[in-house]
Amino acid sequence: MRSYVVDANAIFSAVISGREIYIQAFAANTFYVPDFTLDEIQQYQLLLLNKTKLAPEALRVFTLRLFSNLIVVPNFLISTASYVEAFRYCKDIDEKDTAYVALSIEFDIELVSKDEVLVAGLRKKGYKKILSLQEFLEGIEKA
Repeated sequence: MRSYVVDANAIFSAVISGREIYIQAFAANTFYVPDFTLDEIQQYQLLLLNKTKLAPEALRVFTLRLFSNLIVVPNFLISTASYVEAFRYCKDIDEKDTAYVALSIEFDIELVSKDEVLVAGLRKKGYKKILSLQEFLEGIEKA
């Protein structure tokens, strides 16, 4: 079992698709999210409900299974030093992703993101602990 930070975009993708591979991946690994992720999901709940491929009851079951494998990390557990380092990486890519990168730095684990601009930008700046959602899923399918 490996540990990862996962961003809201990857969670959105999972909920919208309803694909079983997400349940398998989340059950087989530990996933951390910064606490504000729940606010972000709340903000886009109508979009999720309108785009999902699942019927209402299937969506409920799927989402509860998925979220049962998420660990929400309170902001105060992420050090200022991790935030400062993360901000240096994110400041000219997307500052809103700083908390995800800071959590990745704090726990020294990879960040899984569906945000291709973030993935490419972090790699260009030399950040190594980043996986695109596609790369992550390909790794799960090969295992």
